[in-house]
Amino acid sequence: MKTNSTARPAKTRHQRGFTLIEIVVGMVVLAISLVIVTGIFLPQANNTVTPMYQIKATALGKRIMDQVLIRYYDERSTSSGRYIRCGEEVSCSSDLGTEGSEVRSTPNNFNDVDDYNIYCNNSDPSAALASFTNEYPGYGLQICVSFAADKFDSNSISGAINVAKRIRVTIFMPNDEAIELTSFKGNY
Repeated sequence: MKTNSTARPAKTRHQRGFTLIEIVVGMVVLAISLVIVTGIFLPQANNTVTPMYQIKATALGKRIMDQVLIRYYDERSTSSGRYIRCGEEVSCSSDLGTEGSEVRSTPNNFNDVDDYNIYCNNSDPSAALASFTNEYPGYGLQICVSFAADKFDSNSISGAINVAKRIRVTIFMPNDEAIELTSFKGNY
């Protein structure tokens, strides 16, 4: 019985493919080069996010700083009929923090800048920020208020309470960095 098949030509010296060893070596070289290229470009991708965090943190910090600075210098300062500065007709309060019915969860009800000092030594900056806004997930907030008479009057004794207050707003970003904004509120 005869079949209709054709015989394969014998391999010549010029006809050859890749061996298994050559393929494995090629894959190893490709894998090593991909690891090197990824190691170079991946850290750069993280650095592109940082400026966005910084811009958002700065905008948030300015917004909160503005909210603090529109308040009175002291709870004993009033504007009923005419503005009365503490230290003139009434003494200034030496306590930094909330008084009366002011509570941590409602910063819009604060009446003077030192009320915000309640957010200074907080263990959870995210919870502090939640009192102001929920628009910045992953961010945190710290606000510290201190007396700053020595920054404006060199003859003033350190800790004088009727000249100025320093307000430091620190915004913590999701990448574990922080931006601090500082401003002063004068007793005028």
